[in-house]
Amino acid sequence: MDYISAFKEYLLYEKRYSPKTAGSYGSDIELLARHYGEGADLLSMDNERLRSYLGDIYGDITASSLHRKISAIRHFYAFLHKRGYRADNPAAMLVSPRKEHHLPACLTQEEMAKLLSYNYPRNEKGLRDRAIMELLYSSGLRVSELVSLRIRDVDLAQSALRVLGKGKKERLVPVTAEAVAAARDYLMKRAAPKERSATLFVNLRGRPLTPRAVEYLLAGVAKAAGVFRRVTPHMLRHSFATHLLGNGMNLRYLQSMLGHSNLSTTEIYTHLSIEELKKVYRKSHPGNHGEQ
Repeated sequence: MDYISAFKEYLLYEKRYSPKTAGSYGSDIELLARHYGEGADLLSMDNERLRSYLGDIYGDITASSLHRKISAIRHFYAFLHKRGYRADNPAAMLVSPRKEHHLPACLTQEEMAKLLSYNYPRNEKGLRDRAIMELLYSSGLRVSELVSLRIRDVDLAQSALRVLGKGKKERLVPVTAEAVAAARDYLMKRAAPKERSATLFVNLRGRPLTPRAVEYLLAGVAKAAGVFRRVTPHMLRHSFATHLLGNGMNLRYLQSMLGHSNLSTTEIYTHLSIEELKKVYRKSHPGNHGEQ
């Protein structure tokens, strides 16, 4: 019996996996068979041989590729066990490696200063774009949270935002005086309805902005302000967190402001700060001649 073909059909028609995923998983099992040579019996493979195979290919592929191969092997032997071709599942106890985590992109404080000091037009669009830039950088909001803000969520008197984050959890986030002033200027200028229940940021037709529209307008402001990098809302969130942490913000306070459920999520910014410190160190240390 062609167990690999049966496995791919199972993934396609029962698990409803995409043809690409089913094909990739099938190819991963074919690689396992080839590793042990012609005539290798996949049906009699035990946990020790599976771990030996993974140990042989470890180091030659990325952690993400290894993670997928382990997933494919687990699915394959779970399939064989479910169909009754095997009495056990030798892959059930395989341990996946940690996935590689890439540090998020972050603007320098100098780049951020260019975006904030840019001479925004004093029309409705310009004032709106300035308010968005100020609020994103002073609060660390997710773009989904920004576009969901209502006028009533902005407490101009207390310089704070009431934010509905992931899991419908509400939090109060302080913002800068500059962000408050920018929001006030925008609201005074905008033509759309200004009831407290109305969406805060709208397009020129009075409809709520989408996350994609915010990405587009930030890219335009960055180019106009002379910041020649792809600036995204998420980059501003990372910049907000990194700059605060670098200036002494307590990690627990930062966790609360970002709306993270787990402190481990916030700790990524300690790594970012260390990377920035390394750059300064390499540039400044007298022993690092030519290592700029």
